Amino acid sequence: MDSDIAVPQLDQFVLTVRNLDNSADNRELTEYLSKQSETLHKYITNLDSVLEALDVHENSITVLTVLGVKATAQKPPDIPGVQYHTAIATQINDFVVTISEDELRVLAEPLANVMKSMLTNLGDMEKPMSAIPIIRRAICKLQEKPYQLTQLHCLLCQACLMSNNLKPALSLLDQDIYVLGTDEPGVTFDSKFFLNYYYLGGVIYSAMKNYSRAITFFEIALTTLLPMLSQIMIESYKKFVLVSIIHLGTVPALPKLSPALIERVLKPVCQAYLDIIPAYQSGDPEELQRTINKYHDVYLRDNNKGLVKQVVKALHRKNIHKLTNTFLNMSISDLAQRINLPNIVEAEEHLMAMIESGEIYGKINRKEGTIMFNDPPKKYEDPSVLKKILDEVTNKISFSRTVRMMDEAILINPSFVKKTSSEDDGLSLGQSSSKSYQA
Repeated sequence: MDSDIAVPQLDQFVLTVRNLDNSADNRELTEYLSKQSETLHKYITNLDSVLEALDVHENSITVLTVLGVKATAQKPPDIPGVQYHTAIATQINDFVVTISEDELRVLAEPLANVMKSMLTNLGDMEKPMSAIPIIRRAICKLQEKPYQLTQLHCLLCQACLMSNNLKPALSLLDQDIYVLGTDEPGVTFDSKFFLNYYYLGGVIYSAMKNYSRAITFFEIALTTLLPMLSQIMIESYKKFVLVSIIHLGTVPALPKLSPALIERVLKPVCQAYLDIIPAYQSGDPEELQRTINKYHDVYLRDNNKGLVKQVVKALHRKNIHKLTNTFLNMSISDLAQRINLPNIVEAEEHLMAMIESGEIYGKINRKEGTIMFNDPPKKYEDPSVLKKILDEVTNKISFSRTVRMMDEAILINPSFVKKTSSEDDGLSLGQSSSKSYQA
């Protein structure tokens, strides 16, 4: 294949990468490509000719590098944004379709970086949903087993959140993970992909109101052994507190986070979330609302306002449940007044939801405006109760296995060994940011 690009620098680039691709050592090629970034950005409008001059199999690293430059470079002024970024997404999709599974697995991390830029651009064009089938296709090629976590799992979760289309992620999230990355030699699995996946998975399950699964995902993100406490772990803790209150009415202790660590690291940055725990446990809606008003801007900034509203509803449900132990029947207006609800309609909505979910047993008489509470059936006569217990046990076993797997992978990671051997304090507050992955 001859190169005829009409730009001498790009002609030379193509000739050089072809020669370097013929060598057995990729390090020289990687170093050369990193030095050519400025040239490639300068001739951004000519890069399609470069791609045409390269063979996707023989020059896969270079092709992906050029696609990455196109995805990160400033758009040419004469091309509409949607057209430009959709065309790049199509080229990335063609690359994924054409290249073999083995070739793609070696390029998993740079592919994730390119696709992250692609998703950002499509999001800016209000077309993030277009990225979902491309990322799913790449995951299928990267995976050797369905229980294998790839560098693109977290990106699919992000695309689904950006699109407000969560179902495509559930097929991956519902599958427990037992293998990280690939066994390809020289390919390591960065812990950021693991943490982002479990954090975003928890966000998706929270949005789907599958709170039990959300708690498990946030727990995994929180209890993973790392040389520092990252920002995404802090965000996981904030949501873990809120979702635990909503689902359990309390916040479980985290086995790997000592009280000293919570006091020293989490308390200064999570005070708004630590304060909401006793406010909820007081059972007083007014006290809870005062705490929420005090930290309103914090919850808004953290994108947790929706979960905080669910905490308020959870307190109302808790207080309704207490009334079932005291009264056989009562007027709905009296109930609304006792638990500090603004009107009868809202009280009735809470009662209906709780009856339908099996939280309480009773019957509403709308004509008389009353609720009659019934005794619950015997706890263990219902087969669904046994199934729920078995599901919880299975869930905890899976959780323990996942955390242990990630711990073992991190312990032998060279960057972890270097970090822990050079620090006296093995767990400190990191400076990394998760902003690009937050819902």
